Amino acid sequence: MLDTMQLPAEYLPSSIKELLTALDTPAIYLLIAEYGGTRIIVPKVATSDHELALLIGIDALNKFCHLFGGGVFDCPRCITALNSLRDNEILAGKRAGLTLAQLARKYHLTERGISKALRRVEKQEYEHRLQYSQMDWLTSC
Repeated sequence: MLDTMQLPAEYLPSSIKELLTALDTPAIYLLIAEYGGTRIIVPKVATSDHELALLIGIDALNKFCHLFGGGVFDCPRCITALNSLRDNEILAGKRAGLTLAQLARKYHLTERGISKALRRVEKQEYEHRLQYSQMDWLTSC
């Protein structure tokens, strides 16, 4: 449902940012979805039959083992980043013409929850535009 290619780095914990140096975003998303909030015991050596290899692939597991092999990786839930992704998708759905009720059913939220998400992401967009317009003004002086 969520566009996993757009994990907002500003909302990611440092452990996930470190993983981004070695793993691709879909593999990280799979780890978060499956293991978020738990500890992962990372094998010293990757094998193709390991449960992590079945989830993210042997190449990604090799890279994961290179970083954390023989140790434990506390996999964060990344709620803030995932909620930011969801909120952006809700806004895109609203702009595409979906109603609050349709969005609420799609994202398993209440209509009030959808409204709050829309306000959050619209506020972020406004602040982002304001920041860049101020930077444009400063550079034109």
